[in-house]
Amino acid sequence: MPDVNALPPHLKAAIPSAPVSAVVLDYGNVLYAWEPMAAVAGYVSTSAWEEFVVDGGFLSWNERLDRGEPFEQVLADCTRAHPGRPDWAEILSLYRERFAASLTGPVPGMAALLDELLEEGVALYGLTNFDAAPFEAARLLVPQLERFVGIVVSGHEHLAKPDPGIFDLLLNRYDLVASSTLFIDDSGVNIEAAGRLGLRTHHFTGSGRLRAELIALGLLPTPGRR
Repeated sequence: MPDVNALPPHLKAAIPSAPVSAVVLDYGNVLYAWEPMAAVAGYVSTSAWEEFVVDGGFLSWNERLDRGEPFEQVLADCTRAHPGRPDWAEILSLYRERFAASLTGPVPGMAALLDELLEEGVALYGLTNFDAAPFEAARLLVPQLERFVGIVVSGHEHLAKPDPGIFDLLLNRYDLVASSTLFIDDSGVNIEAAGRLGLRTHHFTGSGRLRAELIALGLLPTPGRR
């Protein structure tokens, strides 16, 4: 039988979809809200933060942390890259120090959804871009993670979404079949990367829309019907 994932899109579309046997969820802004500025609120003005994000390259520095680079190296590179703006290195350092404050609360409806999926016996996995050290505390904010079959954290693997390597690592480590695996993420770029590898995808915009898709896929029962 040919490898379905290797087929061109028009031929894939003609093949009936395999039942979903595994669900993979992102952490930030899917299970728990991540608002970076909350970490520096009260210490840094909104305008100073936004300038750092746009002109100081916050997202690039954060991506390096997500790939597991030592914070000291990232901070040193930030300092060297912007010698005339020591305040940007100070903001990055403050963000890291107060990172826990950037996790501002559970995404509405997701805790109940996880409980229901686990009750139905659905195999759940995590795939998150996350600095390795802070993740160990962040995972405690979502108790259901202890019942996930496995979690891949970018900072531990030195790979980050949307690099196809981290999706391959997930699939190979847990013997998952791409066409039977549903990947849920709030990033369109990550969704596109997963789709190119043959995973089923859901671009997360809220728990209500996700619930509807999970019911349609047969992973959750229609409310009131058992």
